[in-house]
Amino acid sequence: MTRLARRLAPPALAAAIAISWPAWVLAQTAATPGKPGARGRPTPAAAPAGAPVTRFRLVLNASAVPGTLSYSDVRTPTAYAESSTIRTSYEAGSGFGLDGALQVSLYKGLGVLVGYSNVTRDATGTVDVTRPHPLYLNRPRTASAELSGYAYSEGAFDIDAAYARSAGSLDWALFAGVTLFQVEADLLEAPTFDERYPYDELTILSTPTQAVSQSATGFNVGGRLDYRFGSSKRFGLGLQVRYSSASVALKVGTDATAASVDAGGLAVGGGVRLYF
Repeated sequence: MTRLARRLAPPALAAAIAISWPAWVLAQTAATPGKPGARGRPTPAAAPAGAPVTRFRLVLNASAVPGTLSYSDVRTPTAYAESSTIRTSYEAGSGFGLDGALQVSLYKGLGVLVGYSNVTRDATGTVDVTRPHPLYLNRPRTASAELSGYAYSEGAFDIDAAYARSAGSLDWALFAGVTLFQVEADLLEAPTFDERYPYDELTILSTPTQAVSQSATGFNVGGRLDYRFGSSKRFGLGLQVRYSSASVALKVGTDATAASVDAGGLAVGGGVRLYF
């Protein structure tokens, strides 16, 4: 090797290394796994967004109330200068009603449910009368009659704490809170009688009614199980069970005792749901 070649060899080697080094480093970086986003490493695709969070649930139900209600009152009007007695017993049969509610989730499924329901029942009863004799003291006469065609209804406004969750197509909720009842019932007013000489027999001619209403505060507790359908899961069908209770006093007149009614009871229903 000539003297000139020996002088040029080191600079040429250094230049070759400098030119090839960046390409070798880049090739090693591309071939070696590393942190996402680093130079030469592809960034993973973002995870697809999940299903939209359900904040509101609109619940519409048709409900049956299978239990019956029994209540009674006693009137003591004065007749022929003596006290008479009118004992009335009522029974309201199973009821049917509609209800609607809006549930709002505020934090991790916890929220508030507000709703209104109305239930109607047909009522029957009996009346037993003890009435003084118009001509003789301490010789009362008695009569009885069946009552029919009476009505009973109760509206209920519910304010509840609620918890709801979804799992696939299933959606469920638990709730409990305060119920404001408004009860209206037909009660026997003042019956009319057939009294003829010698007045030993007493017959009830008519049993007019008077609608009496009263409000009371009670409680309710229940739950729902719904099935969501559709591509957006915005609609559903479901079942609901609710138990509510309150004591209501109905009084037909100043000479009557109050008829104590256990409003509410177990209600089982089902209907449509809307989620948004």
